Amino acid sequence: MKPTTQFLPALAVAFACSALAPDLTSAQKPASESLVRLSKLAPEQRRQALIEGAKAEKEVTYYSSLQAPQLEVFARAFNQQYPFLKVNTYRASGEKQVIRIQTENSAGRNLVDVVNSSAEEAAALKKIGVLEPYPSPQREFYPLSAKDKEGYFTSLYVIPMVLGYNANLVKRGDAPKSYEDLLNAKWKGQMFLDNEAYDWFAVLLRHFGKEKGLRYMRSLARQDLTLIRGRTAQTQLLVAGERAVAIALSGHTVLELKAKGAPIGWVALDPYFSHSNYMMFALYAPHPHAAALFTDWALSEEGQSVITTFGRVVARKGVKQRFPELGEKESIAVDIDFIAPILQETSKEFREIFIAGR
Repeated sequence: MKPTTQFLPALAVAFACSALAPDLTSAQKPASESLVRLSKLAPEQRRQALIEGAKAEKEVTYYSSLQAPQLEVFARAFNQQYPFLKVNTYRASGEKQVIRIQTENSAGRNLVDVVNSSAEEAAALKKIGVLEPYPSPQREFYPLSAKDKEGYFTSLYVIPMVLGYNANLVKRGDAPKSYEDLLNAKWKGQMFLDNEAYDWFAVLLRHFGKEKGLRYMRSLARQDLTLIRGRTAQTQLLVAGERAVAIALSGHTVLELKAKGAPIGWVALDPYFSHSNYMMFALYAPHPHAAALFTDWALSEEGQSVITTFGRVVARKGVKQRFPELGEKESIAVDIDFIAPILQETSKEFREIFIAGR
């Protein structure tokens, strides 16, 4: 196994420490208390009330797993509509995001207003108690599968996951066509895998069955994988020829680079699955009106149309997709209901097989 970045099992730490964190936030006011009076207003009256409140707050802070250039474009598009607000952005994904928010919360120094992250991180953030429901009126335009009943999570986008290969190193006909193909000796030392691929791990164990799935994972771990955090980084290294195959990449990133002429191909292996990525409202959002305004915009047709310019797939009804081919094959959604009950066990087993003893 070739780790190219140091691994910190931060999600496991977040779950283990959630009950031990000091209660330094009890004196702070939940964001919902500032917004409750708006619930009975007509839509335009509500929006105007949010605008007036946001003008007084002057800024909004957004922690996001969007790629840095995309995050900049997204924030700028919001600012075109609401130029009176300063948008503070912090780009972080995976466990790094969870640990930052938990650390700030434990210190009683809550900075974030709105977060977007994957189902794994969303489950951890809810468990450590840093989120609260936000009933955005935009939620009515989303299918039930893209939101939870309580109002904590609404889909910002979904990420269909594909196997990628370097087209200069691998002929299309020779590319792996199944997960079993990855055990072929010719791929030994030639594959990337994310070192936080817990959802991928969970999907395959459900597909194969627990016992067979764990046997498969141990066999795959003997293939001398290169572990690296971040699917975008893996895709870039794959295009550069650093390895022949990346096991689980973001479909939209692969298609984006392919459209630009990069030597990359893709295969939708079975089981084909997709990440759910959610918008969430911070429990102690310091700028609640601005946070609500930003969340409503992000989930609106305008905000979702900006997301599709990045090639990402959105769940909102009626928004045109940039890469419809990613939706031609039905995928398994790794959402909160799927990952939350098994996240601790799944992450532990993944680390034991792919990380421990490296």
